[in-house]
Amino acid sequence: MISVGFFNNKGGVGKTTLICNLAASLAAYKGMKILVIDADPQCNASAYLLQSDVLESILLDNSHYSLDSFYEPIRRGQGYPSQLPTIVKSERFNIDLIVGDPKLSIREDLLATDWAATKNGEPRGFQTTYAIKELISRLDNYDFVFVDMGPSLGALNRSVLFAVDFFLMPLSVDIFSLMAVENIIKSFENWKRGLNDGIERHLTEEGYNFQIKHEDVGWRLNFLGYVMQQYRAKTKGGVRQPVQAFERIINKQREEIKNLCAFFGVDSASVDLGEIPTLSSVVPLSQQSNAPIFALEAKDGIVGSQYTRVNEAGDYFHSISDKFIKRVSQ
Repeated sequence: MISVGFFNNKGGVGKTTLICNLAASLAAYKGMKILVIDADPQCNASAYLLQSDVLESILLDNSHYSLDSFYEPIRRGQGYPSQLPTIVKSERFNIDLIVGDPKLSIREDLLATDWAATKNGEPRGFQTTYAIKELISRLDNYDFVFVDMGPSLGALNRSVLFAVDFFLMPLSVDIFSLMAVENIIKSFENWKRGLNDGIERHLTEEGYNFQIKHEDVGWRLNFLGYVMQQYRAKTKGGVRQPVQAFERIINKQREEIKNLCAFFGVDSASVDLGEIPTLSSVVPLSQQSNAPIFALEAKDGIVGSQYTRVNEAGDYFHSISDKFIKRVSQ
């Protein structure tokens, strides 16, 4: 099983659209078994993957064990719970889901407080900081576990990024998305330094390394790559290219990506996983139908030229799937 966090410090970059449609592409065209964990308190992935009445019935079901509930025994000092959060099926996407919970935003306080304890080498701090990793370690019956994350550099996302094997960055072509990459690099440097200090102190004071599933914790995160989204394109010689105004920002973003690759020791030539130009009206229809963009049909409201957009979406996401599989196999 390989775990991947979908993360950018900048919101509005099409992250949820990417994670859900890439998961559906891998399931439909690669035969992969995929689980999405919705760790974004805004719960956009849950709303996309499940019909509203189904999602409502889950959230109002007293037997539903949420991702937020997974933290409660840890907060009480009782250790990791034995119960997994409820896993449900997204029928049209053909993937599994751990539904999001708005209460996760409140867990930021617990995670922030215990991050200070982690840096001090305290076992309680490590237990809280690595709760998501403990959860993911129990999900080895999947090929991939994808984690949807909110657009922040807060304690919750830090915990997720400590838990996953890779992170994938969706990018939009704007100056704020460009600046977000620089912020991410600075935060990663600080987090890695703080974690390494905590591990050293824990070993000194406790005499052993903190472990998840018999493996020492540590900085394990790798950069999988990026997907460029939401730009206007022109066709030149039969090849789609961004218009000049966007091209300037894209070139600057690639320089920042090189800096990010240098931090991870990754070849910058290997991290471009593809591009998704603007797909206009088919994205809202996909959200309303709780279906992958490339699987939309007439019953979902597709008419006329929108069929071309649906077919284009299939080309984009399946191409990204191919590059994704190649990258994680390197």
